[in-house]
Amino acid sequence: MLNFVAPVFFVSVPLLIILFLRDNLPKLYDINWLMTFGGMLSKSGKHVPSGRFNAGEKALFWGLVCFFSVVLCISGAVLLFPNFDQGRSLMQGANVVHAICALLAIAMACFHVYLGTIGMKGAYDAMRTGYVDETWAKEHHEIWYDEVKAGTSRQRLADDAPAEVRTQVVQGLKA
Repeated sequence: MLNFVAPVFFVSVPLLIILFLRDNLPKLYDINWLMTFGGMLSKSGKHVPSGRFNAGEKALFWGLVCFFSVVLCISGAVLLFPNFDQGRSLMQGANVVHAICALLAIAMACFHVYLGTIGMKGAYDAMRTGYVDETWAKEHHEIWYDEVKAGTSRQRLADDAPAEVRTQVVQGLKA
């Protein structure tokens, strides 16, 4: 199993970074989101406008994908190839760093999985189908919604999908 997982991880991490970097660059409106944790800490409980990814998702991208995963690749390479003149202390340090980063990455991933399934109504259906309806998009990602409606975004909403795709999405949700 180890011989298959490491190369896939080594290739996947840079691809994920390249694919999602543009949408995860910090924007000024992310400050509002961070101040109220997306509205969870505000008295009104109203969602704070955000782009395709909110500030929490961007923090997850930069922390989990760009930092912890890159550190896991580097420390994992040190551990996978012990015959490249690494000393014992380097191997021990790489082992400790790898274990700590892996535990923190797993904790972040578990928190994200919770929010993406149980913690946020409508998020699971969006992941399952690849589409969100306009009401959900406007409520949770208002800036991105406005970009989609203006035609300046690469993505589309479920309501803008062709009729046969919408039928398949609805059938998939019922299954």
